[in-house]
Amino acid sequence: MTIENLEAALAAVNLAEAPDGWALAAYRLAVARSEAAGRPEDLDQALELLDKAARILTADRAPVEHGRILTAAANCHRAGGRPGRALEMFARAAELLAPRAPVNEHAGALINVGLAHCEAGKPAAGIEALNRAIEIVTAHREPVPAGGEGSTDDEASRLLGAALINRAQARQALGTDEDLESAADDYRAAVTALPEASLQAGMAAHGLGATILELCRRGSAGWDARDAAGAFEQSLSVLSHTSFPFHHAVARHSLALAYEARSEPGDLARALNSAHAAIAVFDPRLHASHWRTAHATLARLESALDGGDPGIGRSSHVARLLAATTEAERDQLLRDRLLRAASLPPTGMSADLDALIGSLADLDLDGYRRVLRSLIGGLMELPDRLLEAACETVCRIHAEHHSTEALNETLDSVITERLFGPQRVRVRDLLEANGWVRP
Repeated sequence: MTIENLEAALAAVNLAEAPDGWALAAYRLAVARSEAAGRPEDLDQALELLDKAARILTADRAPVEHGRILTAAANCHRAGGRPGRALEMFARAAELLAPRAPVNEHAGALINVGLAHCEAGKPAAGIEALNRAIEIVTAHREPVPAGGEGSTDDEASRLLGAALINRAQARQALGTDEDLESAADDYRAAVTALPEASLQAGMAAHGLGATILELCRRGSAGWDARDAAGAFEQSLSVLSHTSFPFHHAVARHSLALAYEARSEPGDLARALNSAHAAIAVFDPRLHASHWRTAHATLARLESALDGGDPGIGRSSHVARLLAATTEAERDQLLRDRLLRAASLPPTGMSADLDALIGSLADLDLDGYRRVLRSLIGGLMELPDRLLEAACETVCRIHAEHHSTEALNETLDSVITERLFGPQRVRVRDLLEANGWVRP
């Protein structure tokens, strides 16, 4: 329901005749206002309604409802920058809900208490509350059905995952190697508990990668940057560029750091590509700190690559990686790049395709053929406007290149080998419309 509908519902209840009904309507309106709050006065209005509701549905008369009202008020204080007051209310709400509310609601109240402790700078106390929440959910969570995946109790799974993630973050705040190792275990358990495609699962996988990477930086035995890279790649399978752009960019930058630390052949170019993808999403006006950090990473990686092969440029390093890597990785790297290009306005899309295809055309012909096969295959699965723009770019770059004839012959043979029937006709028609003459 909209806030307007909730306001109308509250106005329709006579306080004198139905005080309990009025209090519940006021509670629902306050929650909606606090969740949509854009100004401090919105939170103040929500708190005023909650205070009136709490005076009617008192802890003695209606302990569960009073606990829910306290939780809503605590969330307002938390959003308003008053963590101490929020903690008091969350703790009182948990006391009221514990013996009376459903198990999942009790666990949720304890998670709120744990998170409030952590935000108040008391991670050890937060861990104690989160331990209780995890014990409660685990004891009452429905078992996994035979041959199935995940729990049959979605709400319990979500709560368990949230509690494990928050406990992992609290352990990271404590900062010892032992705490970090326990945090990694919590993140793994959260990934297992949560629905595979959920935002929480993606964040848990990212947290796991960050924890492993920190343990690697400390030189802790038994930890490898390969595992960190794998965790970040898993998080990116959920945190897509279109669905969760900011989280995607953060994970992309983290993956760049993991590649840099892993130091396998081609990893600096992989890191460069990933850091550049992060910068393409970060808005310096909204994400200034993240943007600056990603730029510093990009500059460091470019300097390291130029030290071994100076002067060839960022796009050329990535092109060489595409030509040298496996077909599976090449397909994935190109698909990621093309998806980003497809999300840009026409000018940005053209610039991105120019940089990509221009660097590919400077590869040796065998390398160009390998990458072109993956490029054309990827384009056939993406929006038609991207295919049209790519064909225009290919024709222009080929025409301006010193090896025009050889590039056109390579393109023609790849179209023959890679495409069939209508696809082949469609691509050749687009190329010919842009002046390409089949060799």
